[in-house]
Amino acid sequence: MDTDEKFKEIVRNSFKKVREDMLKLENTALLLKQEIEAFKAPNHNKSSTGNEGVFNKQTNKQTNKQTNKQTLNQQTETIKDFNEDVEAHFKGLTGQEFLVFLSLYQLEEEIGLVSFKDLANTLKLSESSIRGYVNRLIDKGSPLDRKKIRNKVIKLSVLPEFRALNLKKRLTDLFYSLDTSQKRLSDEF
Repeated sequence: MDTDEKFKEIVRNSFKKVREDMLKLENTALLLKQEIEAFKAPNHNKSSTGNEGVFNKQTNKQTNKQTNKQTLNQQTETIKDFNEDVEAHFKGLTGQEFLVFLSLYQLEEEIGLVSFKDLANTLKLSESSIRGYVNRLIDKGSPLDRKKIRNKVIKLSVLPEFRALNLKKRLTDLFYSLDTSQKRLSDEF
């Protein structure tokens, strides 16, 4: 396996790990929310029998603080790993691939699903060039989706899970930091 294939595999595995970590975070958040709701709800089913029926606020507060602190530390580590994976992935793209990704991200916000022609017109490139860039982006594990509508037109979009992370500004800043001569996405590359 050549180094390019190894890199592609590493990036794919990184994004798989990110998806798994995001699901774990969502599940953890859901469990914490359920625990908080259960904690807030008055418990009318228990009757007090000696000290065993008495609610001990101090012990419960300490336990919750420890649990919340551990959960917060785990979430912080997961987010840190995710940030490193995202940055490594996008730094591994060529300048033109990165530009195509960001342009697709922006166009999708403006017009919805984007066609190869839309991207080609925006970037002043041929549709076949755009197809090549999009195929390479997908091969490298970039969070893109290709949909065939009515068995004719192919529409492109950024995966909704990735878009929900609101990383556009960060990615744009990263793009500009990699090529300081670039002032706007619409500048010639």
